[in-house]
Amino acid sequence: MSIKSMFGTTAAAIVAAVAFAVPAQAADETFCRDYARAAVNQFRSAEKHERCDHYLRDERDRWNANYRAHYDWCRGVNRAAAWEERNHRKHALENCARRER
Repeated sequence: MSIKSMFGTTAAAIVAAVAFAVPAQAADETFCRDYARAAVNQFRSAEKHERCDHYLRDERDRWNANYRAHYDWCRGVNRAAAWEERNHRKHALENCARRER
């Protein structure tokens, strides 16, 4: 293998590694304000249903009324991760509230 070919292969590998190493862009401020509001509202809704108590007790990072904690967490992840977390709470809340009726 020539030095020119080896340099090109090495450069391509470095570029590919850097592309995968760059973290996804964090969610924006407006999105995270909405996310944090929804998280606190979901917590408040869970408090109203006895069958949701285990979430409030066992998953305190996910289920709490700390707006700032939810907002700060959101700002450190991308939108997809925040949506996934919001939807997890939504489905859990629907499930435990539905069983109570």
